[in-house]
Amino acid sequence: MNQIISAEEQELLKQQELSKQQELPKQQELPKQQEIEGLTAQLEALPSIEEKLKVSIDFMRDALSQPGTPNFKGFWDVRKICLPLFKETIPVASRTQLWTDYTELTREGRRLKNLLDEETAFAVEQIDLAIGGLEGEVSGYHTHLDDILEKTPEVVFPEGVHSLEERFELYQKLQKQLNLLNVYASRINSLRKELIRTDMRIRQKNKFFQRLSALGDGIFPLRKDLIRQVSEAFVEDVSNFVDSHFSEENFNEDQVRRSVFFFRNEIKTLQATAKVLTLNTHAFSTTREILSRCWDKLKGMEKELKKEFTQHKQESSQNAAEIKERIDAFVQTYSEGTLSQKEALFQLDEISRWMRNVNLARYDVRMLKEALAVAREPIDSKLKEEETLKRQKEIDFENARREKVDLFKQQVESLLAKIPTEEISLLSKELDETRKTLHALSISKIEKQQFDRTLKNVRDQIAERQQQALFDLSDDDREALKNLESILTQRNERRKEIKLQIEEYRKVIGGSGLDFEKAMKYDELMDTEKTSLAKIDDNISEIKKKIKELKKNA
Repeated sequence: MNQIISAEEQELLKQQELSKQQELPKQQELPKQQEIEGLTAQLEALPSIEEKLKVSIDFMRDALSQPGTPNFKGFWDVRKICLPLFKETIPVASRTQLWTDYTELTREGRRLKNLLDEETAFAVEQIDLAIGGLEGEVSGYHTHLDDILEKTPEVVFPEGVHSLEERFELYQKLQKQLNLLNVYASRINSLRKELIRTDMRIRQKNKFFQRLSALGDGIFPLRKDLIRQVSEAFVEDVSNFVDSHFSEENFNEDQVRRSVFFFRNEIKTLQATAKVLTLNTHAFSTTREILSRCWDKLKGMEKELKKEFTQHKQESSQNAAEIKERIDAFVQTYSEGTLSQKEALFQLDEISRWMRNVNLARYDVRMLKEALAVAREPIDSKLKEEETLKRQKEIDFENARREKVDLFKQQVESLLAKIPTEEISLLSKELDETRKTLHALSISKIEKQQFDRTLKNVRDQIAERQQQALFDLSDDDREALKNLESILTQRNERRKEIKLQIEEYRKVIGGSGLDFEKAMKYDELMDTEKTSLAKIDDNISEIKKKIKELKKNA
């Protein structure tokens, strides 16, 4: 709903409510004082004390039972009048009954007064909390506006408003602020009304009104300025839209007629946007009036468009009938088996191109596409059969390839099992044969890298056996030292290979072309190479230590 109440009107309402609140107690006290004076005159006219007491007690009872807040002032004033009357001479039976009524009403009056005081205290506390909370929110609005706007829901504008696209973010920001300020203003007005309805001390009530007035001073002027900014921007955008397409200088009837539905939708959307934005009265009425004039210019064009649509429909029907005949002829020819797959697809493409080059209504296009789909179905079935056969061949090839890969895995596992017991020369020979088998396999790059890593591990284990064998020889220092240095050279070369492999994996992982599965595989490969690097570093360290011991003993 569009909010067009200006800030000046809000401030005027605030002052009027404050004035009403201050005058209300005086207006309420006047009839109550008149009631007491009338009762006093009535009591003076009564001849007996008993009758005076009955009338006074009835008045006290009515004062407590009246709708809304009891008339406590009248109750206590009349109670003071009654008390001296009981000192006068009254029949004992009447005195007892009247005194009982008098004391019960006194207790009831005190009880009601205590309840009212508690309710008033609770209401004062709640109003104080509400005003305090509102003061905190308003203070936060002025100091942390950007943070508050980020958490505020976006304003939902009608879709498709092309005329407002350039300043859409401005409208969004200003309207979000206005929505917050409108909420604050509504809460201030609600609290004012609640204060007017609540019975409390005038001084306390005036303090609350002063706090609300201070809150209003921080909300209403700012709200007025934001409404002015939104209104000016909206009037300017609407005026630019109207001047660009509907002014006497720029109005092009043919162009507007071709895009009449676009302009109709744009005008409707602008009018709907005016109801979402918080505009002042002038901006709302001005934009609505100029958009209504543009709408009137579009009415006559719709009839011409309907006439053209009828002609287009007739032409479309004729074209659709011709195309349908051609499709039926194709179906008949293809069913006779005289067309190849390539020729059939070519003819269908020719019919589709013909459809695109003639005038057709949307429903005719839909009907002809369905007919083409039916005509294409036998061709697609054959193509699907051929694709199925091709896929089956690929599956068979893949199964055969997987069998070779599984056999190779068994060969590698067998080689790994022989390392602790087989002769080193035989292990080296079998390792070379396994490498040749690996190069002949048809496998992916990832699989090849995995197998290659495994074979490198086999080579490292064979080298470790060679190293251990040298360690177990007798202490022929020169020969042992020579062998150890040779092994050290081999270990260093292997270490360089591992480091180069790790660097290659790092470059691949650092690229952006890997999917999640491949990235995980490369991470696993890198971790394995790092483990091998750490192990070979330990071996190198151990060999160097052994060489050092041999040199020391020499």
